[in-house]
Amino acid sequence: MKDKRTSVRVKQLVILLLICIVTNYTHAQQADEELAAQYLSNKEYNKASDMYEKLLNKNSKSMYFYDNLIKCYLAQENYTDAQKLVKKQSKKYEKNSFYKVDQGYLLNLQKENQKAAALFNGLIQKMLPIDNEIYELSKAFEKRNEKQFAIETFLKGRKILHNDLMFASELASLYTEIHEVPAMIEEYLNVLVLDQSYVSEVQGYLQNSLQSKEEYDILKQALQKKNKQYPEFTTFPEMLIWLHVQRNEYELALLYAKAIDKKYKEDGRRLIELGFLATANEKYDAAISIYKQVELLGKDKTYYAMAKNAEIEARSKKILGGNYLQEDLKSLANEYDLLLQEFGRTPNMANTMRNLANLQAFYLNNYAEAIKDYEEIINMPRVDRNLLANCKLELADFYVMKGEVWDAMLLYGQVDKDFLQEPLGQEAKYRNARLSYYLGEFEWAKAQLDILKTATTQLIANNALELSLLIQDNTVDSNTEPLHYFAQADLNFVQNNDNVALSKLDSINILFPKHSLSDDILYKKAKIYFKKKDFNQAAKYYQMVVTEYGSDILGDNALYDLARLNQYQLSNPEEAKKLYEKFIDTYPGSFFLTDCRKQFRLLRGDQLN
Repeated sequence: MKDKRTSVRVKQLVILLLICIVTNYTHAQQADEELAAQYLSNKEYNKASDMYEKLLNKNSKSMYFYDNLIKCYLAQENYTDAQKLVKKQSKKYEKNSFYKVDQGYLLNLQKENQKAAALFNGLIQKMLPIDNEIYELSKAFEKRNEKQFAIETFLKGRKILHNDLMFASELASLYTEIHEVPAMIEEYLNVLVLDQSYVSEVQGYLQNSLQSKEEYDILKQALQKKNKQYPEFTTFPEMLIWLHVQRNEYELALLYAKAIDKKYKEDGRRLIELGFLATANEKYDAAISIYKQVELLGKDKTYYAMAKNAEIEARSKKILGGNYLQEDLKSLANEYDLLLQEFGRTPNMANTMRNLANLQAFYLNNYAEAIKDYEEIINMPRVDRNLLANCKLELADFYVMKGEVWDAMLLYGQVDKDFLQEPLGQEAKYRNARLSYYLGEFEWAKAQLDILKTATTQLIANNALELSLLIQDNTVDSNTEPLHYFAQADLNFVQNNDNVALSKLDSINILFPKHSLSDDILYKKAKIYFKKKDFNQAAKYYQMVVTEYGSDILGDNALYDLARLNQYQLSNPEEAKKLYEKFIDTYPGSFFLTDCRKQFRLLRGDQLN
């Protein structure tokens, strides 16, 4: 029994000793690697090469050690040792393409380009029809920036594998890098022949790579060719629709949408999707024309009612986003009435009723009709809860306009409670806090706004932060009278008492000259004059904010609004383009940056229309 115990203890000691040896070896190996990397980082190439030689001798398969050792040799222009290393590794690992390519790489570095080219061509010619080996050889060429040889490897691979579509994504990427546009386009379209599910990715790659109208023309021709070659695919007509949308050629996009819709008996689905896209891109005339095409398919078709609703919505956005007249608003309201007469005031038409109520409340001042429509929707069964909440928010805004603040607070509170921690609830909380600010309850308003600084949506968080800072910066001492004046002017602006609002803003300047609210006063005046359609005066005040307070919190808001004013109301696209470009350079972290980039590209002609 004693001998058995002794034997067990000896085994345990041996195992423990082996663990210690392995651990010590591992630690030593790590220390050597770290020291070698440090030498390389410090450009002590002689010391680094000594270390990496030892490390590679211990682990000859390590490409990391090999690459760093090559770097050391080349940094010292030690081509002799570099060649010895490459030949040694090539002999040891005959199937590894990276070592073979590196032989030519070293020849190129020594200006022996013809020899290098001969070696590279030889490697390509000797390839076997094994896809993994073809792929590895191409990657070896790519590693040493021999992109043309990498391309030739894949093209030769296709021949010997008898597959003209193989390596399409790899070739597309390589052609993109050298900007060989026709070949790049062909390979991206080959990717779609292999797998149509990659259509979004291919669109993204093409959008990032194509740089001119001529290059988009090449894409158009290639797509038309593929569409004839593969008539059973929907991908290529869909790509043509996408291409024409990029170029704002909605009539041509409509031709392909109609063809697909008819072929697959979609009853207008494809067309209405195109219409939604046109609306989203603010191409309202094109959208209206497309929706009418869906309506012409017949009242019995699935998407007829949706098209009628979408058409009037696009018409509404066009009118309200432009320099409309009162007659335009009345005509729009009449169209809504006709639509509701055709389809009835039902839950399915609740959104149309909401749009009409919004028009009546905020544009036509038909208060009784607006309240009636909003309350009808709110009391209607089976209405979408999000739509219902938005109606409550709009009705509450309307009550604020009328001065019925308690009714407004009640509705805001209901939405806040029903949508806790959701964007709609946070929007309701923000509007309630803003109402408290209007009423001069600054401490309570700021407490609610501070909660919303981390809101789900960036817009709410941004708005909450701006209003919170306005209160904070103007309540630092006991004199809150200027902020009371400003909040009252804000409320008068909301209630369409624009002249009263302007008078209150002027009072601040008279009673409290050079107050910290000066930039806010200028910005608010710009907003008031914009609403009054005095666009030149609005531009003047926006410019004053940019010039005098560009580095403050309202600087990006004012420059963004000034750019849009020039683009849409003043019809001055060149000035708008300059302002967007200035914005991109000046405010890289702004909430408005994405839209500024989009509008700048549009004005520059990147949409290629």
